[in-house]
Amino acid sequence: MKAQWSIRARLTAWYSLVLLAGLTLFGAGIWLVISHSLRASLDETLAEDAKGVTTVLQSETEPDHLREELTEYASATPGGNLMEVRNSQGQQIVASKTVSMEQSDSASAYGVQVRPSGQYRTFTTNVSVNAGQYRVLVATPMDPTEATLSRVRMLLLWSTPVVLLLASLGGYWISRRALAPVDEITRSARVIGIQSLSQRLAVPASGDEIQRLSETWNGMLARLEAAVKRLSQFTADASHELRTPIALIRTTAELTLRRERSPETYREALRQVLLESERTTRLVEDLLLLARADAGLPSLPLERLELIPLVRDVCRQGQILAGARQLEISAEIPDEPVFVEANDPALRRMLLLLLDNAVKYTPSGGRIILSVDRGPAGATVAVSDTGIGIPETALPHVFERFYRVDESRNRDAGGTGLGLSIAKWIAERHHASLEAESVVGQGSVFRIRFPLT
Repeated sequence: MKAQWSIRARLTAWYSLVLLAGLTLFGAGIWLVISHSLRASLDETLAEDAKGVTTVLQSETEPDHLREELTEYASATPGGNLMEVRNSQGQQIVASKTVSMEQSDSASAYGVQVRPSGQYRTFTTNVSVNAGQYRVLVATPMDPTEATLSRVRMLLLWSTPVVLLLASLGGYWISRRALAPVDEITRSARVIGIQSLSQRLAVPASGDEIQRLSETWNGMLARLEAAVKRLSQFTADASHELRTPIALIRTTAELTLRRERSPETYREALRQVLLESERTTRLVEDLLLLARADAGLPSLPLERLELIPLVRDVCRQGQILAGARQLEISAEIPDEPVFVEANDPALRRMLLLLLDNAVKYTPSGGRIILSVDRGPAGATVAVSDTGIGIPETALPHVFERFYRVDESRNRDAGGTGLGLSIAKWIAERHHASLEAESVVGQGSVFRIRFPLT
């Protein structure tokens, strides 16, 4: 199995590699600058020596005196007699036992000569003095320069590993200090379980990535805690809702079978069992739909749809429900067409759920209005009623699953507390918003706001 390095080890390794590359480039740069500077200094010295020889050549014209002056000048220069001068016929005026003129080229040139006594930097040039041509060679020892470069090279070669080692150790220590809060977050996160989701990580007031990481972890824990609470509540509510019809079916069957009864009694018992079975079937179907929604159903296929004909059809279907309760239902729609991006079956179901909710909680003789409005922000479909209304404290919870308002949402009305939750989910799949407004004793209004198309 491949060994896994810790983050601090990898950070230290990368830091060391980058530092090594930096030190190598820095050392190479220092070496090149010093080497070029020292050699340039030698060349400047040779150029000055060549100027000095030119001055001597200009001051003397007699050959004997010229040889004597040049010899004295060569002896007086640092390093001893490191000079050679030839006239235009190639005859030596001054010669050196250490270096010699090796190039016959008339151009000026720098060179290096290696002798048993060491290395010498040379400069050969042509000098025109008093209508005469001279070839001049001057030289200077390179051993002091090479010794200096050698010391610089050894200093760079020895100091680079030492600096790299010290910097790597310091980098490892700094990475440990920097990642210590991450270790603390890890230790704290390990002790948080399903039973302790209310715990939160300590958030350092550092304003850096560690603070953002802690805040992100706490946000995720808050979402997990809320999801677990919703799941637990949903499971408890679903169990409660399913237990009641099952208990009624069982009780009805047991009581009916205890003794012989008339055919009418059996038919009534079977009718009660059928009603509760239908109600249980609807509840199970709604639960399955919401469970699939939580699991991530694929998006509903939306298309450009005209609202007016659809609302008219839903209103006609709602009149059947309203007629049994002696309610008046009507539609208020504009003359011009209104288009939205919607899924026809899903939108019909959402509107029927809202109409069914209005029918259940509107007393006989009341009125339900299904209206369509087109504004600058998009289309709005509203279902309003003159029912018993919803208390203000309950409005934020009406779309929660199994939620019922004691005064208006009771089991006798036949609801399961899932209709508005399903309607909310369908609205979200349409990228629309579903809002509720209500005044107790005056009625409620549910508005679906569609975005512009």
